[in-house]
Amino acid sequence: MINSDPVFTQDEKFLILANRTTLHIYSTSNSLLVRSIRPNVDKISRPNARIITYHLSPTNSNLVWIAFADGAIYCVDWTTGAGCEDHWILSTTGCIHMTVATMESGGRRRDVVFTTEMGTAEGWRITANEFTLPGGPIPTVAKTIHVSKERINLLTTANQGAVIVAASGRSVLIGSLGSDKYESIDKIKYTFHMFESTDVISALDVRCHDVNVQKPGRKTPKEETLPVVDVVVGDVKGSIFLHNDLLRNLANPKRLESGASIRLIPRKLHWHRQSVHTVKWSLDGNYIISGGTETVLLLWQLETGKHQFLPHMSSTIQNVVISPTGSSYAVQLAENSAMVLSTAELKPTASFAGIQTCVLNPEDSIDSSVWRVEEEPLHNPYFQHTPAAISSIDSSRLLVSVGLKQDINPNKPLTINTPLLQTFDLANNYHISRQALVRTNITNINVHPGSQRMSEPKVTHLKLSYDGKWLATVDEWTPTQTDLKFLAHQGIDIEFEQRRRREVSLKFWQYGKGEWELVTKITAPHSTGTTTGAAKVLDLVADPSSLRFATIGNDGMVRTWAARVRKRDNVVVRGRDGTPLRNWNCHQAISIGRVGLDDEVEPEKVQDTIPNGCVTFSEDGSLLAAAYGGTPEGLVQFIDPDLGTIRLSATRMYEGDIIKLEFLGQDLISLSNRLILYDTAADEMRLSFKIGPSAATLALEQKLEMFNLAIDQKSQTFALALPGRNRGIGRLESLTTQNTELAIFSPEQREPVFKKTLETLVTALLPTVSSEGYLILDSAAEIYTIYKNGAQGVTALAQPTSAVNLDTVEVENDQEDVMEVDEEEDEDVYLPTSNGAVQEEDSEEGNDETPVVTQQQLSEVFDVGPSFALPPMEELFYQVAGLFMGPPLQKEL
Repeated sequence: MINSDPVFTQDEKFLILANRTTLHIYSTSNSLLVRSIRPNVDKISRPNARIITYHLSPTNSNLVWIAFADGAIYCVDWTTGAGCEDHWILSTTGCIHMTVATMESGGRRRDVVFTTEMGTAEGWRITANEFTLPGGPIPTVAKTIHVSKERINLLTTANQGAVIVAASGRSVLIGSLGSDKYESIDKIKYTFHMFESTDVISALDVRCHDVNVQKPGRKTPKEETLPVVDVVVGDVKGSIFLHNDLLRNLANPKRLESGASIRLIPRKLHWHRQSVHTVKWSLDGNYIISGGTETVLLLWQLETGKHQFLPHMSSTIQNVVISPTGSSYAVQLAENSAMVLSTAELKPTASFAGIQTCVLNPEDSIDSSVWRVEEEPLHNPYFQHTPAAISSIDSSRLLVSVGLKQDINPNKPLTINTPLLQTFDLANNYHISRQALVRTNITNINVHPGSQRMSEPKVTHLKLSYDGKWLATVDEWTPTQTDLKFLAHQGIDIEFEQRRRREVSLKFWQYGKGEWELVTKITAPHSTGTTTGAAKVLDLVADPSSLRFATIGNDGMVRTWAARVRKRDNVVVRGRDGTPLRNWNCHQAISIGRVGLDDEVEPEKVQDTIPNGCVTFSEDGSLLAAAYGGTPEGLVQFIDPDLGTIRLSATRMYEGDIIKLEFLGQDLISLSNRLILYDTAADEMRLSFKIGPSAATLALEQKLEMFNLAIDQKSQTFALALPGRNRGIGRLESLTTQNTELAIFSPEQREPVFKKTLETLVTALLPTVSSEGYLILDSAAEIYTIYKNGAQGVTALAQPTSAVNLDTVEVENDQEDVMEVDEEEDEDVYLPTSNGAVQEEDSEEGNDETPVVTQQQLSEVFDVGPSFALPPMEELFYQVAGLFMGPPLQKEL
C-alpha cells in the first residue's frame, strides 16, 4: 500500500486502498476484496508511472481522482472501473501531492483538483485544475495560485475549497479564496499567509467553523468575515501544535508590523518521541487523533487535556482517516496493512493486508530530514531476498518472512531484519495470519541508551517439508558495529568481535490449530567448537520425498536433520490428541573439506575465507549435491544422505563462487558466473551459459541476495531471474536503476521458452504447486504468476476481470543481455532480449493441439473456498473458457 490516506466511500460500506499501480476496493463488512482497478499506463512512454495519492470526488461519490508521480491524473468510477483509459497530463515535472474540493461559481458546481509540483523554474507551486473531457463545451484550465522556494509536501482544503492549507518545510501556508465570483478556474484568486513552526512539519489537518452572525448596525471588519479555521500540525520531533482561528489571526492587520515576522503561540501537545506521521481532527472538534512510530494510536481530549491510548499496534502508524459519519477510524500501518476501528469501542471491525515484504521507496520520507542514529548502510547495496515457500497442502497459501517495516532507501539500503512469518491466501488475495519466528521489539522498549533502535534477528532461510506439515527456519543475529564501538580503544577488531558474538538458530515448527508451533530449537547448528562464534548456515533444503532437511555451513559440514519419536524412559511421549511427539536431531554430518584453504590461515578466520555454499536433494531424495566456496576447480560433492558418504566428486561444475544449486530430474543446475546444466546419469554437460558483465561484476553478497533460480518438476523447466541495469556496468552504487531479467528454460532446447524484463527487482522466485508455472515476488511487494499454456493458476481465481492483463507487447531490446552462450558453442543464446515485454516461444505442436480439460482443472476453478469467496460470475466464465481456449501466459495480482 502506498503511503496515502485511505478513502471511505460515502456509505462507508467500502474502503479504498492503493498500491503503486492499482486501486483496491475492500468491503468493510467482511474485509474481502471486491474490485481492483488498474489505470491504463504505457510502460514504454511512462516507465516511472506510479500512484502517489487518490481522493474521492466530493461532487460525485462514485468517482475517484488518482494522481501519478509522472503528472498524470485519472478520474475513475470505482463502482464500474470506467475511466481507466483516459488521463490528463498535469505537468512534465511530475506531481508531489493532490487534494480535491467541490466548488460552485457561475451557477455550476465542479471538482477542482489542487496539486503541488515542481515548477519549470526554480521552486515549487500549488496549482488549481479543472479537468474536462476533450471536445466538451468547457475547456480544461489550470492556474498557479502559489509559488514556494521549498518543496510543498502536504496539501489539504476545507470549506469547499475556500481555504487551502499546505506545509513546506517548517512553514505553514494558509490561503483564503478572494471571491466566489469567477467564471472559470483560471480566474480564481487566493490570498496566502505564512508562518514558521519550530521544526519540519510531517502531518497536518484543518477544520472550519461557521462564521459568527453579523450584529445589526455594526460594520464588520473584513478579517471577521473570514471563516474560523483551526489547524493542527505535527512535526518530525514528535510535537503537535494546535492553532485556533488561525486564518483570521493571520489576516488581522493589527498583528502585522512592518519588517516583523508573524509569531503565534499555539497550544502544544507532546507525547510522541519521534515523528508524528498523521494527525486528524474528530468531526466534532473535541478530539485530535495522532499516530507515529511508537505503534500507539492517541486520542487527545482537548477540553480536559487527557489522552487515551490504543497501544500495541503491529507496526508504525502511517495514516488515520475518520469516516463520513464519524463512527469509524481507518488506520493504515507501515507493514502494508490497514484496519477499520469503531470509534465507540476502539475495536477492529475489518482488517486488510497485502504482502508485507520490503518495498523499494524511491523518495525520502519527511522524517529523513531529522538526523538520527542509524545503522551503517551496506557497502555494496543490494535488495535482500525474501525467504518464502508455498504450502503443498493448500497451494493457495504463501508463507513469507517479513519485517516490522517495509520501505528501503535505494541509495542507502540497510539490512532489514525479518522476524515474522506471514501467511497469505493467494486465491482470495487475503492476509490470513502473522506470527513471530524470533524475538521482536515492536511493542517493547526498542531503543537502547545510545538512541539506536534495537535490532531483531533476521530469518535467512525458510523451507517446508514435502508433506507441508513441518517448517524449518534459520535465523541469525549479529550485533551492529555501533554496539561494539566501546571495544575499539582496547585494540579489539570490531568485525572479528561481531563474528564471535553472532547467534544462529535452526528451528523446526509443526503446523496445528491454525499456527506454527515450535517443536525443536537448535542453537549454533554448525558450531565449530572454537571461540569464533556460531558458524553461518549457508543453505537449507527439504527432502522432496521424506521428512528430512539438510543444511550446509561455513564450517565445511553438510548436516542432515530427521525427526525422531520422543521417548521418556523408553516410553513414547504423546500429545493431548494421542499422537506421538517428535524431536529433530542431526542424522548425518558429512565433511566436504575446506577446499582451497591455505594451511597458514588462522583458525579464527576460517569461517570467512569460505564465502558461500549450496546443497540440494535429488527428486527422489536418494542423492544430495553440495558445493562449498569458490574453488578454481568448481567442485561439487554427490553424497548418499542415508549413509553419509561421498559417492562422487565432480569438477568444473561452476565458475567463480557458487550461488545456487538445484536438481531438475536427473540434471543438476548450478548458478555462478556461469549457468551449467549437468546430466548426472550420462555424466555430461548439456548446457552452459555465461552470465553477462553487468551481473557478473556484482559483489558476492549482491549475487547471493539478488540471483534467483527455481525449478518446476511438473513442467520440467527452470526459471532464472538476474538483476539488470538500465545503464552502466561498473560498481553498483544505487538500486534506483535496477530491474530484473527473467527467463524460463527447458533442458530440451537452448532458446528460452519465456523471457521478460521486469521493472522491479525479484526478491523470491518459486514454483507453483498446483500447476505448471512460477510465482514471482518483487521489490514492490507485488505478485506475478507465469503459467504454461493450458494450466490454471490459483492466484488468478479470485482476480477481478479489470485487473487481468491479457495483452502482451513486444518491443526492441535496449539493454545488455545478462547471459551469453559459451564461447565453445556455435549457436547464440541470449537472456532476455526484450525490455518490459513478454515474449513467448511455443512449439507448433502445442499451438495446434486442442486443450484437454480434466475434472481436476474444473474443480480448481470452482472449489476455491466458500461461496462468498468466489470471484464474479463474469470472471468464472472467462476462466472456464480459458481452459478450452488457452489462458494467457502471465497474470498479475
